[in-house]
Amino acid sequence: MNISQEKKDDLTAIIHINLGEEDYIESVNKQLADYRKKTNMPGFRPGKVPIGLVKKMYGKNILVDEVNKKVSDALNNYIVENKINVLGYPLPNQEKNVTIDFDNQKSFDFYFDIALAPDFEFTLSEEITVPYYKVKVGKKDLDKAIEDIKVRYGSEEYPEKAEETDGLQGKFTELDDEGNPVEGGIENTTYFRIEDLKLKTIKNKFIGKGSGDAVDFNPMNAFKDEAKVMSLLNLKDDQKDKLSAGYRFTIEKVVRSKNAELNEELFKKVYPEEEVKTEEDFRKRIAEDLEKHYAADSENQFVNDAIEEFVKITNLSIPDEFMKRWLVESNEGKITAEQVEQQYDSYAKSIRWSLIEGKLIDAYGDQAQVTEEDIRNEVRKYFIQPGTEYQYNQQVEDVVNNILSNPEEKQRIYSSLQNKKLSSLFKEKISVKEEKVSPDKFIEIISNSKN
Repeated sequence: MNISQEKKDDLTAIIHINLGEEDYIESVNKQLADYRKKTNMPGFRPGKVPIGLVKKMYGKNILVDEVNKKVSDALNNYIVENKINVLGYPLPNQEKNVTIDFDNQKSFDFYFDIALAPDFEFTLSEEITVPYYKVKVGKKDLDKAIEDIKVRYGSEEYPEKAEETDGLQGKFTELDDEGNPVEGGIENTTYFRIEDLKLKTIKNKFIGKGSGDAVDFNPMNAFKDEAKVMSLLNLKDDQKDKLSAGYRFTIEKVVRSKNAELNEELFKKVYPEEEVKTEEDFRKRIAEDLEKHYAADSENQFVNDAIEEFVKITNLSIPDEFMKRWLVESNEGKITAEQVEQQYDSYAKSIRWSLIEGKLIDAYGDQAQVTEEDIRNEVRKYFIQPGTEYQYNQQVEDVVNNILSNPEEKQRIYSSLQNKKLSSLFKEKISVKEEKVSPDKFIEIISNSKN
């Protein structure tokens, strides 16, 4: 067997494998002999079928399988032994490979395209500066949060007559062209708020109405929201023709929401385990919760910004055309060449980051990577008291195995732990520039970073 490598450019090469008959014939003959022992044919004693007949029946398939296996093993071993840092995996060269005649050929030539990872150095240093956004909750955000709490902990009243800000519980009934209920037509009991009606003339018809009153109208014209009307009428996708029909809405009850009072009773409901006595203490406590809520997003954004900066300053070259082809073939029909082309910038960033991440793992070991034991320990936390050490328990281990058998859940845990590890490492090794921003500004920053 002969293997050689021809470099096309700095980032791609061709590996040529020449396989001679001596490389595979011994294994092929051994398999044929094994098949002969197992083959039963009328007119021959078990294991005594002529080898020529066995070869005619099975020889070509055995040869193809053995040649493919020899080539695959040789290719992988060559890459490992020569310490070639490849991107993706080798792809058959579409120009040099020719159709193989397994019936007549004795030697075979195979050509593979490979992508070479760029040679570069990277380490974390204080010369790299990345922003860390600390969300500071202002009066407007705090007021909104408190109003939401007052609504959530509020109560309901059921007045006799409806006002514009009230809700209505009642029943929709489909009508025919003469305004009569359709026998076997659409009927659904539901709830909506009067202020959600976009057509003012219909909105006014409900104001002042009460239990037992009815209004005939076209919900689609009044709400001007197909998804909402489909939900209100409980329509299925194949019933969209019913959106154009008229309906009668019969009111069962008027529902008026009454916000909770901002007093010690509300403070106790929101924070039952804490001593919150005054509105000032309550606002302070809400602000703390809001800022904690944004803290995890701040960590994630910090890691994302750091990765963006690393990718930018390394400015790694990668063989784009090869990687586009590899992305299509490795996804086995799940993504087209057109889709890869549209999303390639995102793919390329991921490829570059994976190369940088490899350098970080080489340099910082477990500080930069999540191990299998890290993932298991994260799940085990649910079964031990805070501050205590885990003692081996087979039942717990069985539960952990069951949870981690779900690939999506395991990936979710991995991603969360990886972000925490990277955030901690980056804060230790690079310069962090803290910036205080409002929630609205922070949301804007996150939105722009996703575009």
